[in-house]
Amino acid sequence: MRIRLLILLIGAVIRLHALGQDVRFHPDEALYSTFARHAALNGDWLLHGTLDKPPIAIYADAISMTLFAARVENTILNFDSRTGEFAARLPSTFAHIALIAVVYALAMRLYQDRRVAAWAALLVACSPVAIAFSGTAFTDGLMLLFMALALLSVSRANWLWGGIWLALAIGSKQQGIFYAPLVIALGWALHGLTLRRLALIALPIGIGVLMLIVWDVARAQESNVWTLASANYVPIQLITGDELSPRLGTWLEFGRLILGTPTFLLIGAAALALINRTIREPRQPSTVIDAILAVYALAYFVSHWLISFNLYDRYLLPLIPLLAILSARGGLWAWRWISRIMPQQEGSLIIGVIVFVLVTGGWNAAEGNVNVGGDGSGGERGVYTGIDELAAYLNSKPLGAILYDRWLGWELGYYLGEWTDKRKVYYPTTDLLVEGALNQTDPAPRYFPAPINQPITEWLDALRAAGFT
Repeated sequence: MRIRLLILLIGAVIRLHALGQDVRFHPDEALYSTFARHAALNGDWLLHGTLDKPPIAIYADAISMTLFAARVENTILNFDSRTGEFAARLPSTFAHIALIAVVYALAMRLYQDRRVAAWAALLVACSPVAIAFSGTAFTDGLMLLFMALALLSVSRANWLWGGIWLALAIGSKQQGIFYAPLVIALGWALHGLTLRRLALIALPIGIGVLMLIVWDVARAQESNVWTLASANYVPIQLITGDELSPRLGTWLEFGRLILGTPTFLLIGAAALALINRTIREPRQPSTVIDAILAVYALAYFVSHWLISFNLYDRYLLPLIPLLAILSARGGLWAWRWISRIMPQQEGSLIIGVIVFVLVTGGWNAAEGNVNVGGDGSGGERGVYTGIDELAAYLNSKPLGAILYDRWLGWELGYYLGEWTDKRKVYYPTTDLLVEGALNQTDPAPRYFPAPINQPITEWLDALRAAGFT
């Protein structure tokens, strides 16, 4: 009990530290948070607009904004952008903390081994990828928690709840359906499979999807959620030969942080342990469970490499519970061999060093010093630093000022606020900008905001040639 609580405390402290970092929204965070803010302040719970995600995670953000951010200011409900950032990221932080406990319970249920459960929970608690996303407003945090809860429910032979949790995962993000084969396979290995059990899983999923369709139809938007989501996540074709190496390099670069510094050592130990157990004890239930988790993890990794999905770092998150459990199993198997030739005192020292490396790696990720997550995605940190100051500057300008916003999109829209009186216009090319600017007869002042790293000379030259200063 004390070890469990200590691991949970370590994970919670690291994640709360990540939540407290002073970083601005990633574009997708700004998108989802804008919808959540509109629900919290304007009552738009149908989430009208161009949206590619189902509503559950966004509703969680909106409720958090209502509880922890919204205040009446000058007779209207409002909050500043910084308070909104904190409130929007809070549900994901709590979901990632809860995930640690769920993985512990799942590992215990699968293997009845407290050491495996404790190490798996510690690996999740200190996972740099999990930590980097815990303090963000992406929809993946709730999805991942619900996916893990579906596995836990089915491991306890609670088929109906397995389906309910999967339905909630899909309602947070469509990719929640990817765990359905794993949930079914795990249930089969542990308890056997019947048509009744399959129906108990499928029924809540079907009801959940139907409710999502009804919600989407009620929104009455030009493009539905499913069409927009398919732009990033429909397996249209296999990649070409010249993409093999670059995509694998990108995927491995993200993946090396999934369990911290010893990621590949732990996965290698897990692979060796699985091979050893398959040869020596092929019929053991634990060997079958190992194989199911490993085959699914490998299939997920390879499919995202070879199929022309967009490669986003957050797509690694569903692998974290599986690789943590398998790595805990493989690490303990390797430790049994090593401990035979090592004095107990030295062994304890090595374990202490491993724990220290994991915790410090997690803390480093909480401070944003990794190339995954929101602000640090793709190795670029601080890309949107100052956007809140820019928004405050623009908001101080006269009523109805026109903002020709070529690059900042949802981010600038969020930081301008729910009740801004500025008009934001997007033109994708210099010709269209000039044409639109010349056709605009309103005498309101106009502004052309641009990030410092964008090549604006062409745009300014075109505007000057058209007579603008």
